[in-house]
Amino acid sequence: MDWSEQLGRKVSVRYRLHGDPIHPFSEAVGVVASVATDRDAQVVTIIDRRGKAIAIPAPDLLAVKVFPL
Repeated sequence: MDWSEQLGRKVSVRYRLHGDPIHPFSEAVGVVASVATDRDAQVVTIIDRRGKAIAIPAPDLLAVKVFPL
């Protein structure tokens, strides 16, 4: 998926966490605020309803729902 096309869109994502074997996954709902490239992989930053920025490497995204406009 080309995340740059989703800038400003509301999304729901499930993503992999590293270093916590008890809680290996998390979820976030928010707006795609930015997309950057870091070491040949995209990093998607989502702003949740509390205003918290969550940066997620694209390879760690397991499930994505993009809400309609």
